[in-house]
Amino acid sequence: METRLVGVLMMGALFRTRLVALLTALWLAQATAAPAAQVEIAPELERLSSEYGFSVTGAEALAGEQGRAEEGALYRRLRILLERFDHIIVHGDDREVERVIIIGLTDTSPPVPKVQLDAAEGSGPSDPIELETIRKGAQHSVRVTLEGVGGRRVDRALLIDTGADAVVLPASMIAPLGLDQDELVEREVQTANGRAQALMGFLNVVWLDGEPLEDVAVAFLEQEKLGSSGLLGMSVLGRFQMTIDDERNRLTLRPTQKTGAAADGEEPNSAR
Repeated sequence: METRLVGVLMMGALFRTRLVALLTALWLAQATAAPAAQVEIAPELERLSSEYGFSVTGAEALAGEQGRAEEGALYRRLRILLERFDHIIVHGDDREVERVIIIGLTDTSPPVPKVQLDAAEGSGPSDPIELETIRKGAQHSVRVTLEGVGGRRVDRALLIDTGADAVVLPASMIAPLGLDQDELVEREVQTANGRAQALMGFLNVVWLDGEPLEDVAVAFLEQEKLGSSGLLGMSVLGRFQMTIDDERNRLTLRPTQKTGAAADGEEPNSAR
């Protein structure tokens, strides 16, 4: 019995010695690991795009910029490489990266102190807005509340589309929003389904999780030309720095210094 006990104790001591040695080796490996390589972002992203077969939009914003390149899973490599940029990583139905959209450098300037504004001057939120997205394949939609004339409101799930200049809705929503069709401006626009006639106007307010955006450009199309329940375009998205977390299905909107109708620029001529 005593011999067996001594043997067990010796085996335990040997196990502890090997465990300490293993942990020490792991610690030394981490301590001496080479830091992430600094690379030019644009060529590295182009190389990854060629290797993994995804497309890139907005790469011109990366010209001359440096970033960190690490090994590992593609999604993590892209997040590290583009960590200083607002961007969207779109996955396909097979969960592989299908498209990378570069929006621009992340605004790291300190927040402007809040001041009290008259209601007429307030044109949008000052804090980031985070919305849960509705995922369908590689596409994300969000629920918003659209407000037309006389406070008439309609809740709607809109597809996030940075290629659309304006919010795009089916023409059947003109009446529920209290708009006068005769006061809308007819214009030819480019859609995913070709050229089409749209009726252009403005929504009094678009509500994002209780936060109001005023005077939002909108285009109304016939349903067969629209092909969806509606698009959340740049007359809303262009007022923010936008990030989509593809893993958590979250849209984060950080207000830019440009707000209100002036931030929309020229009247929209593209619905896609």
